[in-house]
Amino acid sequence: MYKKLILPILLTNLLLLSSLSQPLKNVGIAKYAVLEVKEDNCPIREKDNESAKRLTHLYKNAILFADKQNDKYYRVELKDNDYAFVNKKFVEVQAIIPEKRIQNIENISFKETKNEYQLKFELPEFSAFIFKENGKKLSFTLFDNRFDPTEIQVPDLIDKFSLPRKIDNNFELEYKNDKLLFGYGVEKYEKGYVLSVKKPPKINPKKPLKNIKIVVDPGHGGVEKGACAFDLEEKTINLEISKKLRSELKKRGAKVFLTRTKDKQVGLYERTAFAREKDADILISIHQNSLPDRRDIVKKYGTGTYYYHPSAKPLAEAIKNNLVLATDFRDDGVNYASFVLNRPTLPVSVLVECGYIIRKEEAERLADKKFQKIIAKAITKGIEDYLTENFAE
Repeated sequence: MYKKLILPILLTNLLLLSSLSQPLKNVGIAKYAVLEVKEDNCPIREKDNESAKRLTHLYKNAILFADKQNDKYYRVELKDNDYAFVNKKFVEVQAIIPEKRIQNIENISFKETKNEYQLKFELPEFSAFIFKENGKKLSFTLFDNRFDPTEIQVPDLIDKFSLPRKIDNNFELEYKNDKLLFGYGVEKYEKGYVLSVKKPPKINPKKPLKNIKIVVDPGHGGVEKGACAFDLEEKTINLEISKKLRSELKKRGAKVFLTRTKDKQVGLYERTAFAREKDADILISIHQNSLPDRRDIVKKYGTGTYYYHPSAKPLAEAIKNNLVLATDFRDDGVNYASFVLNRPTLPVSVLVECGYIIRKEEAERLADKKFQKIIAKAITKGIEDYLTENFAE
């Protein structure tokens, strides 16, 4: 709908549009610039810099409303006096309008399958959305969308979902469960979005991995060697450990897929897309650590894990605890960090740094095939512990 407005807007607001091109701090936009996202995985950040926390990732064609800009970022309004930032390289200005356009959700449908709940939202235009979770409770907000329960007949939802009771300019839905979240996400379809929430698995403590789908990602590959030291390349060790991990997981009943089985380059988002295509429950990315300043290796070394979402932290903890116990490496912690491979919410995703390849004592052990098997068994045990502790029947 916005593209139809461009020609008259351009003719009558040349001065306003020219201000948009000015690379000046806090140049005002009167009142809103309509921004259209140019590509998938567009990050929306808490502040206007590349190191700022990512609040969400949007699909191509999503619409945002900006009220200010600087040389690199637009400030976009999510709610009244609630702002976020998007890099200009990800968006295009489609129009200048005096006030935000709030659209009406056209339809909501609900579907329950064996493994998940699905809510389908039919929308006039793709919008910005965001998730917030604390491990067991999940909220989903669809910005600039009005939901009128008197006009839209919504199928009965199970008691774990709650819809807004009043008409507002932002649609917010909550999901609660007495168990840990086991994956959630949004996918785009031709008329809007599909929200999926995976049901907690029913785990048999004696066979916790049975039928669990796991994607193992050997980090780097091809021209991407990763960290190198002592004539060792990280990509090679990652692949060897990943193959051994696949073997250990399959022995215990898991269905396992590798993002690469050879020394070849695979894009980061190709890896996460592969996990989604396989409908994986868990994604484990295998790496060996390094440091920008090798003098720090005196203090920082050992084995650790990385998570991004609260619901993935228990998995990261269980894997790290088992690795420390099995390898006798220093405990390098369960760390919060934003990497492409631990950002997915569907599947539950963590990144494992088995050891520091730049520390000679660790590098020698990491290259040993018997020790690689010890690592694989420890990660496997960590996944089993995570499933048993959180989802056992």
